[in-house]
Amino acid sequence: MNLNTSAQFVDMTFAFTGDPKTNSRALRQLNLLSDLGLNILVLGLGDSADNSHLDIQNVTLRYLHRPTGKGPRFFWHVHQLFESAARDIKSTIYHASDLYSLPAMHRAARLHQAKLVFDARELYTHVPATIRRPWVRMIWSTLQHLYLRHTNCIYSVSESIAQHLKKYYRLPAVHVVHNVPGPQRMTPSISLKQRLNLPSNMKIILHQGNLQKYRGGPMMVEAMRYTENATLVFMGKGPLRTEIEQLVKTLNLASKVQFTDPVPPDQLLSVTASADIGLTFLEDCCLNHKYALPNKLFEYLAAGVPVIASDLPEIAQVIHQFDVGCVVPSGDVQALGTALDHAIKNTELRQKWASNTSRVQEFFNFETESKRFLDPYQLLLDK
Repeated sequence: MNLNTSAQFVDMTFAFTGDPKTNSRALRQLNLLSDLGLNILVLGLGDSADNSHLDIQNVTLRYLHRPTGKGPRFFWHVHQLFESAARDIKSTIYHASDLYSLPAMHRAARLHQAKLVFDARELYTHVPATIRRPWVRMIWSTLQHLYLRHTNCIYSVSESIAQHLKKYYRLPAVHVVHNVPGPQRMTPSISLKQRLNLPSNMKIILHQGNLQKYRGGPMMVEAMRYTENATLVFMGKGPLRTEIEQLVKTLNLASKVQFTDPVPPDQLLSVTASADIGLTFLEDCCLNHKYALPNKLFEYLAAGVPVIASDLPEIAQVIHQFDVGCVVPSGDVQALGTALDHAIKNTELRQKWASNTSRVQEFFNFETESKRFLDPYQLLLDK
């Protein structure tokens, strides 16, 4: 498709360096913006031959062909794709759903005298890819210095990331919108035990999401050596899945570790609810992980599943405040195994944690987070 054949007019251009159809945060935001009556064009990365339909009113998805490679060269090609596409799309607002699309959306906003919104869903200067790579960190830091001050509205996923951005880039405000799942009907679903043909008395420890470096996948597998009557289920794909599958074979833990593919976002909570424990074990390798409040934490809790997690400040605060699980030192395999085994054997403790998950919804709920997202947007639209 030639993206420059004619100008296009929409209320908003929404850019995301990935596939918006599989990204929960992007889908939640697009549904909320659609409710405002906005006509939205979404630019994402994918195969143009794929079905690019998004079942959201007034929202159209256009795939840009995903470049090959990785690192700064990859993101330079991504920038060129987004810039070329956005040049001929006249909008009132340009929304960069990550740092990698921000420069292109900034240029489009300047060209069309429009407003610019940025979603800092990561602390991009301190992600795992920058570990021991100061020149990469310098690139992302330079981009943030160049463009954040020209942004009309900035969002983030946690208070710690928001405070970091405000301090280092002298920003007047960063709006925190937590990764709380939208309302879902908890429909009867094939449970994880049925999917994996597990015994009815087997306890399920669930890790959902992509399997990537520094997310603790290998350590979760090793921790299963300290447990009994439990199966760790990885529900997700990702670049580390093959390596983790090989580790399971090497440690002879095939009877304790299973893998299954992810389910669509609108069906996720029904499947998640069939687990006994939710697990997130981010490694304390960078500030982005230290300050993280991942999707899976709130998804477990929304499904009524208690959580065992690495002891990172933002995650630990939620777990301790509502007494919905426990935390263990990041990277400590034996401590993780001991905590899992204790929770598996202590039915009363698990039930107490599970019953407390309803209290989390009083503070971290979709209605509250929707207001946090829409109020700043409404101010932009009213100007």
